[in-house]
Amino acid sequence: MKRSILLLFLVFIGINAMTQEFSANAIYKKPIDIRGSKVYMDGHKLDKNSAAACFSSLDGIDRSMDYLKYRKGYKTGLGLTIGGAGLAAVGLYTTVAAIYELSDAFYYVGIASFVTGTFSFIAGIPTICVYKTRLNRLEKKYNTSLQIGTSSNGLAMAISF
Repeated sequence: MKRSILLLFLVFIGINAMTQEFSANAIYKKPIDIRGSKVYMDGHKLDKNSAAACFSSLDGIDRSMDYLKYRKGYKTGLGLTIGGAGLAAVGLYTTVAAIYELSDAFYYVGIASFVTGTFSFIAGIPTICVYKTRLNRLEKKYNTSLQIGTSSNGLAMAISF
């Protein structure tokens, strides 16, 4: 009988310690929102290192480097798209101006910059799409979680998604 009471007492102490740990994690793990490459938690923008820390123990795997890689890829695609559109516009303007003034040197420079800008723009759009999809998958994995904690009725489990 004494062993049963002692065992029951130890089980209650263990459950209490586990619920305190799980409640602390449930409080810390608030849902995030990824807009572009920026991560927001409770309406506040997180810096790059804090956002990477959110993904440090996702599914028992450190995904912080994945987040940084996907963020860099998204920003690269954005730069290619915006820079390519600007370069293509300048190249088109230079080409039209060279045709109007009959200048061969500016004509070839305009054609080269238009072609380069167009290809950069075309390469940037899929890059943005691929890396934004990967960022959204990380967000979905982070926001889908099983939370265990204490409630007014005892232990509680919740699946948030």
